[in-house]
Amino acid sequence: MPHALELKYGLTAQELLEAIDKRFRLKVALEGAVAEVHFERKLRIASREGWLTSYESHDRDGMHDFTVVTLSGIFIRVEVKTIRNGPKPQVELQKTRAAKADPSSRYYDRNHFDVVAVCVGRSTGDWSQFRYALVRELPGHRNHPDKLQVMHSIPEGAETEPRWFSRFQDIIDAYAS
Repeated sequence: MPHALELKYGLTAQELLEAIDKRFRLKVALEGAVAEVHFERKLRIASREGWLTSYESHDRDGMHDFTVVTLSGIFIRVEVKTIRNGPKPQVELQKTRAAKADPSSRYYDRNHFDVVAVCVGRSTGDWSQFRYALVRELPGHRNHPDKLQVMHSIPEGAETEPRWFSRFQDIIDAYAS
């Protein structure tokens, strides 16, 4: 039975995959979707294992990607990103477009989300691997203090500023403290 996308576009699954593979921007978009699917898998497992109350996925412009509810009833807004290509691990925190009237609208407000979940699969080959940071600990934009800086290094090790976590449970504990 053909997939709905095969029927919609009149292409085979193989042709659709080849079309994606040949287009850089389409691959970047796909990698973002892959990261979100892997993160949602983690949330599904966490809910099933009983260390999260619930979660909700948001596929809407202008909204964070997920809302997570902890066992203590705390709501955490999560934005999922992918690591940038390059020799040093880093993440770019800005929106795709800015409003014409306000170029700073491309930068994320500090209160847009609480946690950034960065998929490091592009670097490690393991698309289920993430690093997490609290937005309140990330540096602000030098010209717009209410916005986040665009580029953020993701250092290795436990004792870094800002802190980066490898386990989602640890970022939940850090957020609640």
